[in-house]
Amino acid sequence: MGLIEEEIARLMQKCISCGKCTPRCPSYEYGGVDPHEVMIGGEVDVSKCILCGTCSQVCRRTDPFTVMRDLKALANNLHVSDVYKETGLAMKRAEHPSRTELVPQWDGNDVYVMPGCVVECKAPFLEYAACKAVQSVGKTCSELKDSGCCLRPPQFRDIRETEQREILSKMVSNAEGREVITLCGGCTEALVGFGLDTTNMIMFLHNNIDRLPRFGMTFKVAIEPGCSCMSLKKEMIEVVEALGCEYVGNDTGCCGKDTELAPQMMADREKECGNGCLIVVACPKCFTEYDAIPDGMPVVYLPELVAWAAGDTGTFGYHTIPIRPDDEDFYRPRFEGHIPKKGKGMRW
Repeated sequence: MGLIEEEIARLMQKCISCGKCTPRCPSYEYGGVDPHEVMIGGEVDVSKCILCGTCSQVCRRTDPFTVMRDLKALANNLHVSDVYKETGLAMKRAEHPSRTELVPQWDGNDVYVMPGCVVECKAPFLEYAACKAVQSVGKTCSELKDSGCCLRPPQFRDIRETEQREILSKMVSNAEGREVITLCGGCTEALVGFGLDTTNMIMFLHNNIDRLPRFGMTFKVAIEPGCSCMSLKKEMIEVVEALGCEYVGNDTGCCGKDTELAPQMMADREKECGNGCLIVVACPKCFTEYDAIPDGMPVVYLPELVAWAAGDTGTFGYHTIPIRPDDEDFYRPRFEGHIPKKGKGMRW
């Protein structure tokens, strides 16, 4: 038995079979994996696990997320990629015009921004928005030196936890004691899990809520915090309302990431958000999923909303689904009727 298998066995033995993880699992709701069954050895197929981490957020005894992640790594023979060895990122950097057309204007070191792999590799213009959002509350900022992957994806199970801690500690130390802001909830969970002091963008904005810019008009928005930021939903709502928006009170859930469950999950997310004119997300991965839906609702990343309130809409030109601030019709809710809620869902 290898080190990963030993870790899986150790964590499974700590499960007390309370079953709290199952009803909270977004995959299970859509006919996917049952984390409780996996933890007690009754289910071995984790191909439909989204790796959202919700199971471990509600578990007080063990760590089902790590078990799922390790099983995925073993089932798919995942190992540290050459891309990571060359770049420090979990995936290849895609060619994107915003890399040269919309460069963040870093101006100081009040805080340091850690973009994360999705922003760095797939949607670099979101870092520009993050820079503008930080500056809009009167703080200076720069990108965290040698910022790389948080090591949360399954491929990094090859790296011992002690080595992971060392890698991430060295990266965070480049802030020299200044506040580090993470743009991805998964990055936040990974770094905080190693005891490293970092702040998710939602909390940074909430901590500076009295300094936020405000729209000159009110329009209705839905919100989707994303799985890793669901615990910050209340703070996200307060930030959105402080900007002058009206939150429509929609149900919230998971985007499904890259699993086969994603199409149905995204269809439900779109339906539940219909009373808004757009969807505000706090997760970069969610942003890429929502913005790719044919005929989908417009979506903005939370720092983009802040930048917009401050008068900067430079990132909107890189969206697939158009954002049209000067069109009155844009601000009409996509659906005027009542949208029933399913119940508690992912509210905790």
